[in-house]
Amino acid sequence: MKLSREKVQPKAGSSFARLDFELPEFDTHYHYHPEVEITWILESEGQRLVGDGLENFEANDLVLIGSGVPHQYRNWNRGKARSKVIQFRHDLFGATLWELPEFAKIADLFDRASRGLSFSSQASRQARRQMERVFGASEGPVPIIELLGLLTLLSRDEAARPIASAVYSQPVKAKKIDRLERVLNFLETRWREKVSLAEAAEAAALHPQSMSRFFRQHLGMTFQDYLAQLRVRRAAQLLLGSDRTVVDIAFHCGFNNLANFNRRFQRVFRQTPSSYRARD
Repeated sequence: MKLSREKVQPKAGSSFARLDFELPEFDTHYHYHPEVEITWILESEGQRLVGDGLENFEANDLVLIGSGVPHQYRNWNRGKARSKVIQFRHDLFGATLWELPEFAKIADLFDRASRGLSFSSQASRQARRQMERVFGASEGPVPIIELLGLLTLLSRDEAARPIASAVYSQPVKAKKIDRLERVLNFLETRWREKVSLAEAAEAAALHPQSMSRFFRQHLGMTFQDYLAQLRVRRAAQLLLGSDRTVVDIAFHCGFNNLANFNRRFQRVFRQTPSSYRARD
């Protein structure tokens, strides 16, 4: 799959899109659009890619993605995938509104959204209630007023964290995105197997040395670190969704050494696999 531009089309009589999805799985294509996007996951779990940031998502996650930032959602399993999505142009409220001192925090929020933002539990709860008001608002100026209230809430969350890495920058050339997408799709199908850098490089049509530099430049980590992180996040899904032993899950997810699995897991989740499972 290639990076594609998604056309956002608000309903007649509305200047921004309010979308309520209920599908077997989310559309998994890697895409971008000029509109800022707020996504609330109501039901489903899996992985999302925002810029160069790969992380798990689950029910009640709420994320803000800036204008033009490529992103993709992949479900762990088909079944029911529900989300509420708001998409709007940066200049929806006028070209100069964000220059006013009263809106400085929202202007800063948009700047930080260039790496995607995930919000704290408390801010997310408040924002989800406000999103319900955005979706429940009648036509006329009320939906826009409620949207402004939502942005105000999100801008106050000092614990909001970026999803993409600090080295991530826009714009990314389409050719590079195409290569990134090819190798990520390749690893998505081969993550449990013993995969070499040379094999991944071949999928991306790159020399292995160039492939190593490519990963560092665009994902901020080595090829092996990315593959290990992908396996660890799949293992985390099994820890919460099955009764399989930690050892069984480690070997199932491509680790041939339990100590290495534990070390890699703690690097990603800051806790042991057993502690992670106990939180459920």
